[in-house]
Amino acid sequence: MRAAGLGAVLLYTSFPRPSAVAWLTHFVPYWNEGLLVVLPSGAPTLLAAFSKRMQGWIRSVCHVGEVQSVPHLGRAAAELLGERVPGASGIGVLELDALPWPVAEPLANVHGPRLIDVTALFAAIRQPADDTEIKLARRAAGIAAKALDSIPRAAVRASPVLSAIEKSARLDGAEEVQARLAPDLASGTVLRRLEGDLPLSGRYAVELSVAYKGTWIRVVRCCSSSTPASWRKAERWTSEWATRTSGISAGPFSGDVMFWSLEACVGTQPYSVVASAVGPRGTVSAGTLACYSIKLQLPDGPWLGAMPVVIGGKEPGRLLVDPLRD
Repeated sequence: MRAAGLGAVLLYTSFPRPSAVAWLTHFVPYWNEGLLVVLPSGAPTLLAAFSKRMQGWIRSVCHVGEVQSVPHLGRAAAELLGERVPGASGIGVLELDALPWPVAEPLANVHGPRLIDVTALFAAIRQPADDTEIKLARRAAGIAAKALDSIPRAAVRASPVLSAIEKSARLDGAEEVQARLAPDLASGTVLRRLEGDLPLSGRYAVELSVAYKGTWIRVVRCCSSSTPASWRKAERWTSEWATRTSGISAGPFSGDVMFWSLEACVGTQPYSVVASAVGPRGTVSAGTLACYSIKLQLPDGPWLGAMPVVIGGKEPGRLLVDPLRD
């Protein structure tokens, strides 16, 4: 911040966009929104659209200095910045263009010319992950793997699959559980979040996203009553490629690869695409905690996979869950 001439940085947080503030403070607003004000020195201030009775809870679960319960985040932030930030200093805003207008308008009216997008600056320091974050992600990956292991092998409808996943993950301590299904791989590989029930074919895919203590991971598993040998081969090949990669500048080379992507937490959302088969193709630093997803067209049909991985550098990368487990 000092090198960039910034007098403050603002970071928005909400239920779908919790990750930047959670990384800095451990605060996750499960049912509301907030704005973190970071100054060049001292503990940050959290402006929270919660009632004052929630302040004790907020202080008990996160690392901040001052907590202010405010009805209007933008107005409160504009006033606070006017009091604490010198007039010539820039005001950085993470993902400025995505700041909700009710928050952005009062800031723009008062401090408009001073607002600077600092998304690239934040992304540059967000990764690589430290040991604590990797351990949390590994725990979340274990929760997800166990939940997928609980799927009834002879399931013919979506509801028993989803209920088994939800039960296992919640009892293991998952804070958020989001599952999507491709109910018939022969007819399509689109993963959908279901409202209601659907029949399952002999081959289907499940995508499971799990949050544990504010850390998200994602796993995709293809399911069948009898696992085809081609799936085992695909899992092994994908695992080996993901762990031997040091910085993604291009995708895996194979005629069977239909699509691949690498996602990491570099902003307010748990995952953002940082490299893919269709772009961008930027490099990813060693030690980045990421999710590698791939779609293969095998001789006997399509196969989907996704797994959390720590990107390798001089040393091989690390998978956080073994895709070959039974």
